[in-house]
Amino acid sequence: MRVLVLGGDGFCGWPTALHLSARGWDVTVVDNLSRRNIDNELEVSSLTPIRPIGERIAAWKEISGREIGFQNLTLGKEFDRFVALLKDEKPDAIVHFAEQRAAPYSMKSARHKLYTVDNNLNATNHVLAAMVESGLDIHLAHLGTMGVYGYATAGLTIPEGYLTVTVETDRGPVEQEILFPPNPARSIT
Repeated sequence: MRVLVLGGDGFCGWPTALHLSARGWDVTVVDNLSRRNIDNELEVSSLTPIRPIGERIAAWKEISGREIGFQNLTLGKEFDRFVALLKDEKPDAIVHFAEQRAAPYSMKSARHKLYTVDNNLNATNHVLAAMVESGLDIHLAHLGTMGVYGYATAGLTIPEGYLTVTVETDRGPVEQEILFPPNPARSIT
């Protein structure tokens, strides 16, 4: 099976690429490496050191004997290149993680929010349109981190994170913490 892992340089994309490669899939990572530039702009670094994509691909080949391909491509901007990639690679599946995480980058300014929304919406739109344009029968799994924007002006705030809520039980009201949005507890097999 052949798969493209979009956003394959990211926190979820890279482990997914490794997992699928270890299971015998022919994997190509597609990423524009923007997360690394954003981390530099925010003057932050990952809690765990992240080696350059070329080093990680080489290390995986040394450990596993398997190759992972890499394409540096901006999905929301390079539609024709992505269509050509689909036609060349002929993937059976696409795992789409190629979204800029919403926080904290998008909270810096209106420009940062616009970049995040533009990147995330256009990337997904281009993926869907390219799949149709290619004429190929490709399965898509889209897993993203896109935040919600625009509700504050309507007086509505959508919370995220651990929230303290009161739950009515047979013994009366009980306060507890919940994660919102909730974790669906599903895994990729």
